[in-house]
Amino acid sequence: SLVDFFVVLFVSSLGYCCGLFPNMIDIVNEPQQEMKIFKEAMQKVRTSPPWLTNRQKEAAFWNPYSFEGGSTAALAGDNFAIIASDTRMSQFEINILTRDAEKIHVLNNSIILACSGFYGDVLQLKRLLEARLHKYRFDYRGDMTVDLCAELLARNLYYRRFFPYYTGSILAGIDEDGKGAVFSYDPIGCIERLQYTASGSAEPMIMPFLDCQVGHVTLTGDVEKPALTIERATSLMKDAFRVSAEREICTGDKIHLVIAERGKPIRQMHLPLRED
Repeated sequence: SLVDFFVVLFVSSLGYCCGLFPNMIDIVNEPQQEMKIFKEAMQKVRTSPPWLTNRQKEAAFWNPYSFEGGSTAALAGDNFAIIASDTRMSQFEINILTRDAEKIHVLNNSIILACSGFYGDVLQLKRLLEARLHKYRFDYRGDMTVDLCAELLARNLYYRRFFPYYTGSILAGIDEDGKGAVFSYDPIGCIERLQYTASGSAEPMIMPFLDCQVGHVTLTGDVEKPALTIERATSLMKDAFRVSAEREICTGDKIHLVIAERGKPIRQMHLPLRED
């Protein structure tokens, strides 16, 4: 049509003036092909303008975050809470940075923090909570409860929502009633108390396993549902990470288990996983 002709003529004239198309006659003869070339050239100019220096081009693609892989999970019972993680830290899925990364942090006698994601933000979040808990202990002559710490963590994550901590955080411990508590967070501080949760690269494999074995959401009504004892919960955590290590490349090396039980000190253990 006449409109298409003038559009092609305008595009060809613009391309000729910009030096993208040296021959305007070829453009008019093959408008669809040259229109495609023109769009590709304009896309290239938008993404990598020729007047930018190499340093400016690198800055345009700079990302303040990275993901070091790894997985964490937590499970709450009547009088206990178990939190587990692997110890592998990797980058780009194939480059193993260390096999002994610390992803579970014991904050006091009743609060445990586990984080996966950008390890720089993980360490900063740990230092922040340790400082706040230390100040609380100094001001009130006692340790903060897990419920108060859960609210504190949610507020600090939400405070940084415009430049968030790139972490998947899990807070676990024993609450004021002596029951196990597990709190799950997203990077901007949305909080939810759950019986079990997982975070990190193996979350899509651990959560269905816990849904079946703990939540019983995938079982029929006539199947026997065993009680969740601390021994069974520990065994389930081990099985969940062993299964994940077989299928997920960023999970492996060791299982770090931390167990908080009412009236008892926190226990920690390390178990081997596959290292390839």
